[in-house]
Amino acid sequence: MNIRDQIKKDVRQTTDNLQLTTDELEVDLARTNDAKNGDFATNLAMKLAKQAKQNPTEIAKKLAGSLQKQGYIEKVEVAGPGFVNIFVKAEVWQKEVEKVLKETKDYGSNNLGKGKKARVEFVSANPTGPLHFGNARGGPLGDTLARVFEASGYKVLREYIHNDIGGQVQKLGETIANVAKGQKLEDQEYKGEYIKEIIEKIGDFKTPAEAGKLAVDMMLDETLKDCEAMGIKFDKVYPESGFVQSGDTERAIAELDKKGFIKEKDGARWFAPNDEFLKDRETVVVKTDGSYTYFSNDIAYHKIKFAEGDDLVVDIFGANHHGHVPRLQAVIKALGGDVSIFHVILYQWVRFKKGGEVIAMSKRSGNFVTAREVIEMVGSDAVRFFILMHDANSHIDFDLDLAREKSSKNPVFYVQYAHARISSIMAKEESRIAKGEIDYQLLATDYELNLIRKIARLPELVEDISQTFAVNALTTYATELADSFHKFYENCKVLDSQNEEMTRARLGLVGATRITLANTLNLLGISAPAKM
Repeated sequence: MNIRDQIKKDVRQTTDNLQLTTDELEVDLARTNDAKNGDFATNLAMKLAKQAKQNPTEIAKKLAGSLQKQGYIEKVEVAGPGFVNIFVKAEVWQKEVEKVLKETKDYGSNNLGKGKKARVEFVSANPTGPLHFGNARGGPLGDTLARVFEASGYKVLREYIHNDIGGQVQKLGETIANVAKGQKLEDQEYKGEYIKEIIEKIGDFKTPAEAGKLAVDMMLDETLKDCEAMGIKFDKVYPESGFVQSGDTERAIAELDKKGFIKEKDGARWFAPNDEFLKDRETVVVKTDGSYTYFSNDIAYHKIKFAEGDDLVVDIFGANHHGHVPRLQAVIKALGGDVSIFHVILYQWVRFKKGGEVIAMSKRSGNFVTAREVIEMVGSDAVRFFILMHDANSHIDFDLDLAREKSSKNPVFYVQYAHARISSIMAKEESRIAKGEIDYQLLATDYELNLIRKIARLPELVEDISQTFAVNALTTYATELADSFHKFYENCKVLDSQNEEMTRARLGLVGATRITLANTLNLLGISAPAKM
């Protein structure tokens, strides 16, 4: 149990002792921004005031008085209209160093998802061309979230849907056939130079349909290679054609029809639930020619997802798919699935900057930037870090010059350099911390304690992200941890020939920082170099 969880447990016990009901209330316990206000603060008293019909300050004083009795708490103060500020004893933080060194790779993990399953669908790019960077943004988001779920005890399935049928595949095949016959590329539906590359690679084909099928399968292989270059491997790829060929789509539509959610109109068949998600909105599932829409096959896909007993189902889409979300929520509900375990993350698009100016930089694809171009230009680590620096709901101006810069201005370089600096120290001195007990209570300066407090934030952060999905918090944390280490190292003499015990204690802290930084980078899918 991490420090925050222990305090939450004791806060809840305190409210029980005071006969204040907190069963339906989340005990918000936030890290403070200023050590003068304690290590943690809670606004629980203000939440309880209304139901208890008491003054929040009075409730806060009661909470403070009870918490003050806990042996690990230095003091508790009441501030403002009812905030409770909690100061944790230095010895509690000092013990965290030993805990990190003991748990090593497991430090930061938890068991919130033990015995549970989660599945994350991400990337699932348009198969008619190379993976463009807009879709690639979903890759680090999905993979990092999957890593956080795994660190929280979940068994995770990373999945990808391959849209290998439909009108877009037909048009791609026609484009390939036309260009192969000598027609101008600029007159076609798809105009990128990659069309000529496809023609060279797929060789002979008999029909446009065959050309389209060969091309989208080839594009899938390229996309999966691009994802692998970003450190992403999928556990399962579902071809859309498989839902039709297996009869899954037909059975899913028939089930909806039996439940009264399908209606006939204008010669087509429509999904019409008229619920809180799709009130007075209908969606075509079978076209007038009898063929299925993409949404029909997505119904079959999500029916499979919810039939396999997962505890969390996460879809990661580009923001232009926002209209698809209520349709999926409605169909999940109609099929008897638990909508509360279904989560959709929508991410915004990316622009590129060079020399401070927004630029257009792609030639191969015709009108978009490919993931491969950016990976080759700045490297996988920078791609992942620069994507994950931003909340999914925010647009990104990706600074190509900064991503390639080898200086502290580049955040990924700054973080990796901290790990390399630590590794250099520990390569020479690590054996010294293995010689008997170490007195970590010697770590008493603000620089040392602030670094330990920052280290101890990782377990809390993993817990939080497993529930909020805000993976961008990890890059902020990594930067802050590196910054705390650099300040400590610049102000505290680690190797002191006059004080071996202090040297060993500080080396222990350096080692704990390396473990925490490496674990954080691993969650981000970014390398932790020993040398730079």
